[in-house]
Amino acid sequence: MPKCKGCQAEIIWIKTVNGKNMPCNAEKTTIVTESGETIVGHIPHWSTCPQFKNFKRGSDLVPKEGK
Repeated sequence: MPKCKGCQAEIIWIKTVNGKNMPCNAEKTTIVTESGETIVGHIPHWSTCPQFKNFKRGSDLVPKEGK
């Protein structure tokens, strides 16, 4: 399974509706919507990665130079 190059967490790549690949946490999570429905899915990894500031947008989790 792929790992984040910043924090070494296991990630998966999910293709968005716009055709872009998004790194997500490998573990599935259940959330409750504002209307009370439950949805099972994956959280975008950039929202939980402690190293997220070290990456450029769209860089496939490659650290910025000089970091």
